[in-house]
Amino acid sequence: MLQRAGRLLVLSDVLWIAQAGLIASALASALSSLNVSNPQDVQLPVGFLMLMALLVGLVAIVRVLLQVAAQKKSRSAARHIKSRTRSELLNVAVSRSPALPFPSSGAFAVHIGEQVDLLGPYYQNYLPQETRLKLVPLAIVLVTLWFSWLAALILVVSGPMIPIFMALIGSRAKAASAERQEELTRLSGTLLDRIKGMETLRLFGAVDRTREDIRRAGDTFRVGTMRVLKIAFLSSTVLELFSALGIAFCAVYVGFSLLGEFQVGTWGAPLSYAQGLFVLLLAPEFFAPLRAFAVAYHDRAAGLAAQQKLTDLINETSATADCSQAPSSSEKRPDQSFLSPPRIRFVGVSVTHSDYPIFKDLNLEILSGEMLFLKGESGSGKTTLLDCILGFHQPAEGEVRIGDQRLSDVLVPLRENVMWLSQSPRLFHGSLKANLIKGIRNGSEVTDQELRAALRLAGAGELVERLPHGLATQLGEDGFGLSVGEIRRVALARAAMRKESVLLLADEPTAGLDPQTATDVINGLTVLSNGRTSLIATHDPLVLGLQGRQLDVAVLRCPAELAAT
Repeated sequence: MLQRAGRLLVLSDVLWIAQAGLIASALASALSSLNVSNPQDVQLPVGFLMLMALLVGLVAIVRVLLQVAAQKKSRSAARHIKSRTRSELLNVAVSRSPALPFPSSGAFAVHIGEQVDLLGPYYQNYLPQETRLKLVPLAIVLVTLWFSWLAALILVVSGPMIPIFMALIGSRAKAASAERQEELTRLSGTLLDRIKGMETLRLFGAVDRTREDIRRAGDTFRVGTMRVLKIAFLSSTVLELFSALGIAFCAVYVGFSLLGEFQVGTWGAPLSYAQGLFVLLLAPEFFAPLRAFAVAYHDRAAGLAAQQKLTDLINETSATADCSQAPSSSEKRPDQSFLSPPRIRFVGVSVTHSDYPIFKDLNLEILSGEMLFLKGESGSGKTTLLDCILGFHQPAEGEVRIGDQRLSDVLVPLRENVMWLSQSPRLFHGSLKANLIKGIRNGSEVTDQELRAALRLAGAGELVERLPHGLATQLGEDGFGLSVGEIRRVALARAAMRKESVLLLADEPTAGLDPQTATDVINGLTVLSNGRTSLIATHDPLVLGLQGRQLDVAVLRCPAELAAT
């Protein structure tokens, strides 16, 4: 579609050659009818001039229609590319492993917002102009050459100087644009991070210092942006200088040729009025694609810098995506039903994180319906084991098996049958009810009585009575309006709503809670573990006091890693 838009622009410019010929013929005819000795004796060829005017008008209308069609096609193509890129970024965000690093919310907002928008001018303006630049100046030079080799030589000499200097200046512009985009990403991420941590900044009296840091970062970004504009103005100056010189030399040559003062540069016969006017009309159009290309060249610099950033983000995150990709249709899909608590086995599993070994040749079995406590200090690898079961960590060697099936074959249905309570559960902006039924099949059919029962199980029965609108109370982002303990209870109630689940996973469920809230969470976990395979990562003595098998994760660690510690 972009190539078609470029071809339409080329056709529009080629029609200008015909239009310029009509205008030159009309003006030459009018000039030749003038009687210098008797100005009152003028016999204009009215019929011929009206015909020329009609033809010029028709060609002008066709050119406008072609340009409008080219703009529509290029705009549509750019819109499609931006939409597709945003979809890819959203897919990357969805498929990424939560256990691996990812840009901050502010940085990702810049990627999916400003940087994707920078692709639009590049595809909409630059690429069609690139096609136009390759053909239109060559066509004009060949037509000019037919009448005057010297005029064509002037165009050939002055024209290429513009792309040469634009390329030299454009390389600096691209590097400067890339630096500005990187700085904008950091600035946006920093600003959002500081806004989220405003309470901490106030408690530590760091608001003024943070404001000054952000002001300095903003000033640095402003100075860098002005530096990019400086390069843009410099390139515009170079463009206008060479185009003005080329047009001026052509005009001087044609003027002296028509006056008879300059008799070289043609193929024998001197230039006529029509030929001279025709060459003069073509000269500005020769530089028009160069001008348009120069303007779009800055869009290219910003677009390519943004495209490189986005491509790196997509490729880097795709390489570290979780293993939830479904098997191809040609593969035989195993039975994916979970009618009973699954048996989980780690078979020769080796796990690394950022080339750092965590587990080596791990063999571990969790029986169906078993309650297993993964104990150990923070950083001992408890969360990593849970991430392996959830598919957030792909083993470098070995495999995790659910029953007799590979985890990768049953991961999607397994996740649909997991009660999951993370160490830092996240609640979303919306009503309390919407948060409780999120991720539940047929959530719209859940009754308020069922939701209240789940909240009572999690020790949050009084919470819903305290809220101004009960289950319809709107929660802020990240559960704003609730305490840490209340968020943990709501998250436990949300897990309890997945009644058909056969697997319970909890990561430090009592971390940072007061004794009463911790007791409520433990009681809720005890109820939910009945009839389910349960793994709870913790180092809390209250949780470890429950009945079940305990496993010290430290004994499973990679020997080389243990030696390092």
